[in-house]
Amino acid sequence: MKWLTALIFGLIVGTLAPTVIDGQEGVWTDSWTGWGTVHAGTGGLLFSIPLFLGAAVGIRLLFNWHTR
Repeated sequence: MKWLTALIFGLIVGTLAPTVIDGQEGVWTDSWTGWGTVHAGTGGLLFSIPLFLGAAVGIRLLFNWHTR
C-alpha cells in the first residue's frame, strides 16, 4: 500500500470517527480524546489529528505486512 492511499484512509477515519461519535453532544471534545481535535467550521464536523496519523500508519503497516 502506498502512503497516499494510507493517508486517504486515515483522513476518512480521522474525520468520520469523531464526527459520528460526538453527535453534537460534546462527548468527543469533553474528554481526553478532544486533544488534537480540530473543529472544521460549523455543523459539528470534527477532525482528529492523532487518530488520522495513527490510522494512516497502522493501515499502511497492516497492509504491507499482510501482502508479504
